[in-house]
Amino acid sequence: MQLDPPAPPEGAVAEPPREPLPSSGTGSTLWLVRHGHVDAPHASYGDTDVPLSAQGEEETRAAVESLAALDGLRTIWSSPLVRARAMGEGLARATGLELRIEDGLREVHRGRWQGLDADEYRARWDADADAYWEDPLSWRGHGGESEADLIARGLSCLEGAARAAAGQVAVITAHRQIIRAVVAAAVGIPPVASHRMHIATGSGILLEDAPHGWVLHRTSVKPPAARQAAELESGPPEDVAFGPGGGDEERAPDLGPRS
Repeated sequence: MQLDPPAPPEGAVAEPPREPLPSSGTGSTLWLVRHGHVDAPHASYGDTDVPLSAQGEEETRAAVESLAALDGLRTIWSSPLVRARAMGEGLARATGLELRIEDGLREVHRGRWQGLDADEYRARWDADADAYWEDPLSWRGHGGESEADLIARGLSCLEGAARAAAGQVAVITAHRQIIRAVVAAAVGIPPVASHRMHIATGSGILLEDAPHGWVLHRTSVKPPAARQAAELESGPPEDVAFGPGGGDEERAPDLGPRS
């Protein structure tokens, strides 16, 4: 189980708006899919390789079956870590498409905190939480990667997959933190608010590289590519919990344990 930082102190979450990043305008749609549940002895495995659990293997099979049925699927990109690569490899076998392995899609490197058990990991976060929330994009208190580092390497993969899809569909199989960081930066969700972005194992986020900018269409869809949820009168599908300009950014996020 991976744990997020504790909630920021009261009054510290009224973040200023975050400008979305410019899109390439390819018209491509991208499914960013988190790997299946893992069998890991540590809370903070970060970018080390850990195996899928039996549950994770089933989630991977379900995701592959769902994604393989997508119309217009043109390219598949994956993290090199085995828990994400298993989904990419399965989808490549099912579709006959080539799998592109990208190191930029690895999970965050947690530096000195990798391998800590849950209690020690939480204690480290409790001690460093204030420093993190003061500058969540640049903080490197564990000696590993910052959020800005994740965005820099992940964004090039996002843009590359959109171009490779050439107006059709790309699938990216990766990890919670890299997906959260890159999608939030692309569509303009502030860093604190982005920690409310729930991405269950084996589920996907649907992003569009539209001419006018990146568009977040769906979040935490399980299995990925499932039929779209009923739409609200205001338009967005029910599984899109929040987005830029939606007003949720100023409420304190729920940052409990994430599996």
